[in-house]
Amino acid sequence: MGVNEAGVSQVQSRTRLAIVVSHPIQHFCPMYRDIAADGRVDLLVIFAEAGAAPKFDPGFGKVIHWQADLLEGFNHTVLSDAKPEERPKAVLAELKRFSPDVVYVHGYALPYLRATMRWAKGAGIPVLMTTDSELLHPRPWYIEAVKRVVLPWTLKSVDLFLTVGDENERYFAHYGVDRERFHRVSFSIDSKYYEKTLVRRDEARREVRERLGIPTDAMVVLTVGKMIPRKEQADLVRAFLALEKSGYRSAVLLIAGDGALRPQMEELAKPLGEAVKMPGFVGVDQLPEFYVASDVYAHPSTYDPHPLAISEALYCSLPVVASDQIGSVGATDDVQAGRNGWVYKTGDIGELTTILARLIDQPEMRRNAGKESKQLGNLHASDYCAKKFVDGALLALSRKRR
Repeated sequence: MGVNEAGVSQVQSRTRLAIVVSHPIQHFCPMYRDIAADGRVDLLVIFAEAGAAPKFDPGFGKVIHWQADLLEGFNHTVLSDAKPEERPKAVLAELKRFSPDVVYVHGYALPYLRATMRWAKGAGIPVLMTTDSELLHPRPWYIEAVKRVVLPWTLKSVDLFLTVGDENERYFAHYGVDRERFHRVSFSIDSKYYEKTLVRRDEARREVRERLGIPTDAMVVLTVGKMIPRKEQADLVRAFLALEKSGYRSAVLLIAGDGALRPQMEELAKPLGEAVKMPGFVGVDQLPEFYVASDVYAHPSTYDPHPLAISEALYCSLPVVASDQIGSVGATDDVQAGRNGWVYKTGDIGELTTILARLIDQPEMRRNAGKESKQLGNLHASDYCAKKFVDGALLALSRKRR
């Protein structure tokens, strides 16, 4: 167990906010820095399971290294030495030491998260919560039966839900949460890092295309993710095969990712030759360049609650093609049909092919949709999300004090 050298602020005039999460996530740590810089709160982030050490990812089949500065700029403590059964006690010890005015938990499934909620409720401290849960994917009847009984009781301990989208709010409403307890805070991305690439967009676009052998005039469709069954990148390859048979040869499919299904993907894509590029695993430090080298982002998964890759694509002004099983599709969400995106029935290769053909034929349409994506992408900027997060904390505290 260790606490960063900055220690914990002792200033009592500001609201004391404790965030309890399992481990650092590269998308969210920049937001923690912006929360710390906000000036309205004193922040402590408790990482209950792990720090930022390199970690083997079985999906990618390699060790993932995080940015060197991932944990810089905000007060935090890492409880990696605590055994799983000791984590609730260890988390509560840190909370009691910090004495927060508001507590945030990322989800409710783990024992230390539920222990945090019980402790806060007993102490009269408001609780904030975020999850990416949705109702698009049916649970087994016995799990749904248990949720129907247990979850409404559990969620009563939460004062304010920092919801991430339409399907997420539908999930909470399904279990009895009224909309007055919703406060929309989009999942944040490392927007400051992305800006470093966006200011040299044309140069980065040219460099990536030259490196991968992609013609400058090709429409590039990018998809990002592990090559695992539920990601269904194969549907995009099948759609490109259909496009090729129809005479469309000016588009390139760029699959950024790796995984167990790569050999099958390569075999399926063989007839397309250079029209499909599979550069393998792309680190978070290189992803911005891949987005700006592309013209359309596609997410064909059969299951994905609220993918951050879509949020990143929006920030880079890419229109989005998504399956109807993606949790970020919705009238006020990241992918809005008719505004910045196109939605097709999962597995319907014909419908997917038709959408891609329209995007090839109508470059002005995709450029206009990309402009709309950028407006939605700005809602994921780390400083904007930090402000909304702190707004939520102060709102929950003011309601508690009434």
